[in-house]
Amino acid sequence: MENTKNTITDPTDAKAYVNKGNKSYNQGNYQAAISDYDEAIRLNPEFATTYYNRGLAKSELGDFEAAISDYDEAIRLNPEFATAYTNRGAVKSELGDFEAAISDYDEAIRLDPNDAIAYNNRGNAKSDLGKYFDAISNYDQAIRLDPEYATAYYNRGNAKSKLGHPEAAIHDYDEAIRINPNDAIAYGNRGAAKGELGRYFEAISDCDQTIRLNPNDAIAYNNRGFAKSKLGHLKAAISDYDEAIRLDPEYATARTNRENAQKTLRESQTET
Repeated sequence: MENTKNTITDPTDAKAYVNKGNKSYNQGNYQAAISDYDEAIRLNPEFATTYYNRGLAKSELGDFEAAISDYDEAIRLNPEFATAYTNRGAVKSELGDFEAAISDYDEAIRLDPNDAIAYNNRGNAKSDLGKYFDAISNYDQAIRLDPEYATAYYNRGNAKSKLGHPEAAIHDYDEAIRINPNDAIAYGNRGAAKGELGRYFEAISDCDQTIRLNPNDAIAYNNRGFAKSKLGHLKAAISDYDEAIRLDPEYATARTNRENAQKTLRESQTET
């Protein structure tokens, strides 16, 4: 029997193609979604949301320039489309055009001052430009609007870490992990911050968690190796550096750290 869930009964019904495209998008079938949005636009070229949805699908496929064109059209048809500005800004950030991204986030926030995502994303763009204090201010706003916004805590922690405030960064990573206990990168960054403070046992524990959640995280192996090296566990450190290099053969820091650990180990063996 034919599955009629995604079947179009009226080939002239643009909304039916939009709905079919949305189902494909939600299933991760972005190319099929784009095909349906194409047909919906052919039937009704004045529906801003269809361009917006097609832009989302193109973004998922990494076709950022085409996504921007769709967001442009969505905004032309509906200049008050705040989310279209937010997502266009996100794509511009992906392309490294951070100033243009900030302009889009500014407009999104003007249209919707309660858009926590726009504040978070603007914070990311500011951070990418090295404007960490401005970034933190934006993350503060995102968290004020959504106190359970794990990503905003994580990003604020990164900005604080960049400013040389590892203790404050740890507090934000704590909160990000409380909200999302499976955030491997948050554990890794918290471990790095603890390592900066000389809390090597705790750093190792966080790296353990990162590796448990993501066994292919070369940085976590390197950082765990560094903490073990600081504790004098050189053979265990070298083993971690080996794994980091296996996962990322171009990882220069891990190679340097391994060479240093091997040298220290040889010297200690010579002395005895």
